[in-house]
Amino acid sequence: MPRQKNKFVFWIAALVSVGGILYGYDMGVISGALLFIRNTIPMTDAQIGWIVGAVLGGGLVGTLLAGPIGDYYGRRFLIAASAFIFIIGISLVLIANSFVWIFSARLFLGVGVGMVVVAVPLYVTEIVPSKDRGKYITFFQLLLTFGIVLAYFVDLIFTPSGNWRAMFGVLFIPAFILFFGILMLPETPRWLMENNQKEKAKKILRQIYHLDSDVEKDFDLIEKSIHQEHESWKTFFSTQAWTPSIIAILIAVFNQLTGINSFLQYAPLILKNAGVDSNLLAMLGSVGIGALNFIFTLVAILFIDTLGRRPLLLIGVLGVAASEIYLGVVSYFLASSHYLGLLSLIGLLLFIVFFAIGPGVVVWLAISELFPTRVRGKGIAICLFFNSLAATALSVYFLPLVKHVGIAQTYWLFAFFSACYFVLTLFFLPETKAKSLEEIQYGFEKKNRP
Repeated sequence: MPRQKNKFVFWIAALVSVGGILYGYDMGVISGALLFIRNTIPMTDAQIGWIVGAVLGGGLVGTLLAGPIGDYYGRRFLIAASAFIFIIGISLVLIANSFVWIFSARLFLGVGVGMVVVAVPLYVTEIVPSKDRGKYITFFQLLLTFGIVLAYFVDLIFTPSGNWRAMFGVLFIPAFILFFGILMLPETPRWLMENNQKEKAKKILRQIYHLDSDVEKDFDLIEKSIHQEHESWKTFFSTQAWTPSIIAILIAVFNQLTGINSFLQYAPLILKNAGVDSNLLAMLGSVGIGALNFIFTLVAILFIDTLGRRPLLLIGVLGVAASEIYLGVVSYFLASSHYLGLLSLIGLLLFIVFFAIGPGVVVWLAISELFPTRVRGKGIAICLFFNSLAATALSVYFLPLVKHVGIAQTYWLFAFFSACYFVLTLFFLPETKAKSLEEIQYGFEKKNRP
C-alpha cells in the first residue's frame, strides 16, 4: 500500500509537470523558427523582438489571471485552462500569415505560459506530502529544460525543409496530454477545504498518505492556515516579510538579467552572426546548448539538498559572469576571426552549464522558501510577475540593443548584472538547506529585531 501511494503521488507530479514541457518548448521553438518565419512573413529586427517577447508579455497577463481563476474555479481547472489556451494559441500560429496575426498568436500562447508557470507549482505544492515537496517541485524545472531540448531537436529535424509551422505543431502533443491528464487527477485538498468540501479533501489525503495520523495532521494544518489567511496582505507588508520579499524579488529579476532567455531564444541567430556557416550548424549548436541545460539541471537537483542553495548559486552566478566576460572579449577582439563562431559556441555552452547548476534550479526554491507561510502564494506570484517583466523587456530589446551598442558590450552588460546577482547572494541570501520554513522565517525576524 505505501508503494502504491508513492507511485500515485509520483505520477500526479510527473503528469502536471508536463506543463514545464509546454513552457520550455514554447520558449525554445522560436529560436529555430525565427530563421525561417521571415521567408513567409517579412519582419524587421524590431518586429522579431516583439514576436519573441510576446510570449513573455502575455505571461504577465497569465500570471495575474492565474491567482483569481485558481482560487475561484480550482487548481485543476486552472491547469486545464492553461493547456486549452496553448491548444488555441498553437492553432492560431499555424494559420498566421502576417506580423499582427503571429504576434497575437504568440501573445495568446504567453497567457498560457503565465498561467501554467503558476498553476503547476501551486498544484504540486498543495497535493504532495511535505517531505517530498522539494523533489517534486523540481520536476517542473527539469521538464522545462527537457522542453527546450525537445524544441531545439524538433527545430533541427525541420531545418532542411524550413517548415516553421511544423516546429510549432509538435506542441499540440504535450498540450493535449496535460489537458486530458489533469481531468483524471483529483483537486487539491487545500482548495476543497477552502470551499467547504472537507470530506472530499480528507478522502484525497487518504490516497496520498500512508498513515491515518499523517492524514489528520495535514488536515489540521490546512485548516489552521485557512483561518490565518485573512491577515496575509497585512503580513506581506510587515517588517517581518520586508527583507525576504526584497531578496526574493531581486533574485527573480536578476535571474532574467543574466540574459538566459535571450541566449536560449536567439541562440541560432547569435551563432550565425558570429560566423557559423549554415542554419543546420547553428541549430546543432542550439541542440548542444539545450542538452547541456537539461543534463546539468539533473546534476544540480542531485546536489541541491547536500551542498546547499547558496554554494550552488554562488558558483553558478560567478561562472555565468565569467562566461559573459569571455564572450564579450572574443566578440570584441576577434570580430573578424574565422574561429569566432566556435569560440562563441564554447562561451554559450559554459554559460549554460553554470546557469543550470546555480540560478536555473535555485531560483524556484529561493522564491518559495524565503516568504512567510501566509504570504507564500502572493509572494511567488509577485516574483514571477517581475521575472516575466524583466524577461519581456530583454526579449523585445535584445536585438535593438545589440544593434546599437554591439554584441560584446551587450555581453558585458549581462556580466555586470550577474556580478550584482553574486553580491546579493553572497551578502544577503541565507542558507536554507535542511531548515524548516519556520526556522527560515524566524531567522529573518531575529535580524529585524531592534
